[in-house]
Amino acid sequence: KEPPKNRGIKQWYQRRVRVVTCVGGGGLMAGIAHGMKSVGWDHVPIVAMETHGADSFSKAMKTGQVVKLEKITSCAKTLGALQVCQEVVDLAQKRRISSQLVEDKTAVECCQLFLRDHQFLVEPACGATLAAVYTGKISEYLEEETPGTSPIVVVICGGATVDIDTLRNLAAQFDIDTKLEKYYPLEEMRL
Repeated sequence: KEPPKNRGIKQWYQRRVRVVTCVGGGGLMAGIAHGMKSVGWDHVPIVAMETHGADSFSKAMKTGQVVKLEKITSCAKTLGALQVCQEVVDLAQKRRISSQLVEDKTAVECCQLFLRDHQFLVEPACGATLAAVYTGKISEYLEEETPGTSPIVVVICGGATVDIDTLRNLAAQFDIDTKLEKYYPLEEMRL
């Protein structure tokens, strides 16, 4: 069944929803949380995805305060912030946010899967977000008793720094199949 026309996601999904996004410095996630609050979704959990080596939010969650990384070592450079803003650390103490980490290789593999499934290129920061769904671990991340019974809102962002050659090079770096043509005819690629 399709959602009613001209109605927001809030009206369509009155049952339990989950939101998945990447987190770098925290601005995107803070904006999402504030938007959710404005429509009465304070109870809706957020899964905040990062890659190892760009995990300033994860480290802040463990300590309860802003932690500054020495450097970004992940290939998810657009996700990389040496530290998150204080606002997201405070948000994590007020609402349900699950901080999860994936390897760079998994993020790149998920970029390829998204290319295969939707014919759009996204960068590894977005691949980290997609990993929650493509790996099937979203329910585990939220410790759900009845997995797969509610809709998932996946925030897809981040494609400005990727092209087909960049994705191919990243795939080669992690020993992943680089024949992206099998996913979509490259001459027709939508960027």
